[in-house]
Formats: sequence, C-alpha cells, structure tokens
Amino acid sequence: MKATLETRKSVRLNWFKQKKVPFELKRTLEWSYYKSNVVSNEIGHSASMQYTFSGLKNPIPATNILMFEDDLPQAYLYTSGSVGEKFNTDKLQDSSVTIIDRIVKVDQGEEKVTKKPVPPHEAHMFKELQIHERKDKITRKITVKNETHRPISLMELTFIENSEIQFIKSTPIPKVKDAPEYSWEIEIPAEKSVVIEITVENHIKNVYKIEKDNDKGKQRA
Repeated sequence: MKATLETRKSVRLNWFKQKKVPFELKRTLEWSYYKSNVVSNEIGHSASMQYTFSGLKNPIPATNILMFEDDLPQAYLYTSGSVGEKFNTDKLQDSSVTIIDRIVKVDQGEEKVTKKPVPPHEAHMFKELQIHERKDKITRKITVKNETHRPISLMELTFIENSEIQFIKSTPIPKVKDAPEYSWEIEIPAEKSVVIEITVENHIKNVYKIEKDNDKGKQRA
C-alpha cells in the first residue's frame, strides 16, 4: 500500500510533502492469563494498530497525522518522527475488530499432598506443614471478529505465559513457539470471525499449618 504525505492546507511549508510512500498497517493482540482471571466466563481484549511508513526522501518531524481514505478521515495518529527512511505511528486501539475470550472447560488435576516440618520457631504450635498441589488444564476460545466490510489480510496474536499460567496446546497450532511467547497469524474475511482455542495449565498450590492442640489437626492457611 502507498500513501501521500502532505501538510495541512493552512501550513505553507511543504518541504516534507511526498507521494507514493509505502506503508503497512500492523494489527496485533498480546495477552496473558493469571490465576485471578483464567477461569472467568468471559474476558474482553483490545487489539492495537500501528502504521509503518518507509522509503522516505525527507525526514518527518514529531507531529499529529490525520489519515484519509477516499477523502474521508479514517484515523487520528501521532508519530515521534522518522528514523532514517522510516517512521512509525504510536499504537492505538483497533476498533475494526472485537475480541471475546470465553471459557470452554476446566479439567481439574489430581491433588497431591506432601508434608514438611514447620520452622523451629513455630514447632511449639504446629505439628507439620501440609502442601496441597494440583495442575488444572483450562481451555478457552478466543473469537476475533472483523467488524468492517473489508477483509483483514493479516493480524498477529501473541499469548505470553508467566509464572502462574503456562501454555499447553492450541488449535490451530502457533506459527511461532518461542517460550514464553506463542504467536498466530490470521486472516479475517469481511464481517466474519476467526477462532483460536487455547489450553493452558494452572499450577495451584496451598500450604496449611496443622495445629498441635487437636488430635485430628486443625488446618490454618
């Protein structure tokens, strides 16, 4: 794609006006899950958009940019200026897509219990520590809908795992696997949706202190 760069009509200096400047529009989504939201019924995400212009003949200063298409304004952008023959606009929320992330199922893992001695300074109060652990597998469905009447040729989605939630598998499989990041590239027809189903693992760990003053043992987290 190519565009014409020009100043506002009220600005007389046209030294950076340029025609047929190559550009690309990059649409992206980056997301993670945490223990606080991984089993939520529904999660909303927001995609971002960013323009990259290249092949500049003259430098571009830091400035606001108003994008037009067919003489109609399409986006209000900002750039901090060009570097070499390129410049990027700041990322903005992309209103051309809606993203809904819904829970599909939770497979609860088998709980394992291990026992450990309490620290010496607590031995007069507690008999032992009980550590309860299990690994749950959660499957979620991410639906990305193109709200426009034009196809979206490329959008990149990146899931970033963390110490709480790890990636297991997905349908379709990621195009790039480079832990902790897993990326997909999708095309979305006009007014249609694309679905990615992802399965992650939630390692749940609870530690209880078992009191001495009860034969059966009282649990205290």
